[in-house]
Amino acid sequence: MDIVSFLNVSTSEKKVQIDKLSETSFSKEIRICMAKDSVMQEHTAPDAITILIIKGRVRIDSLEESKELNNGDMVYFNAKVPHSLEALEDSVIRLTLSKHDSEQRVFSLVENIPSHRTF
Repeated sequence: MDIVSFLNVSTSEKKVQIDKLSETSFSKEIRICMAKDSVMQEHTAPDAITILIIKGRVRIDSLEESKELNNGDMVYFNAKVPHSLEALEDSVIRLTLSKHDSEQRVFSLVENIPSHRTF
């Protein structure tokens, strides 16, 4: 049994930090740390995803709709639904991907993230 802590975050000068924390037989768990005012531009995922705000406040825009998510709020997106995120305050986010999705795709969404991050 492995324990994964989403709140055990090392400080970084990056505006967005992405780490794969675990992988199971059916999903991948990704931690996204976003500094206030940082943005992940509009993108899509090839499979369904869930986004859970562990700590902070984030605005998510999708299909001409905008929602503000706070601590403990979660959204679900079907495959290929365009969405973007903006951190309204420093935030820690749990992203759950399909086992078949590539975490490299997520890393590539942010310029300052090395493409070799692993857990």
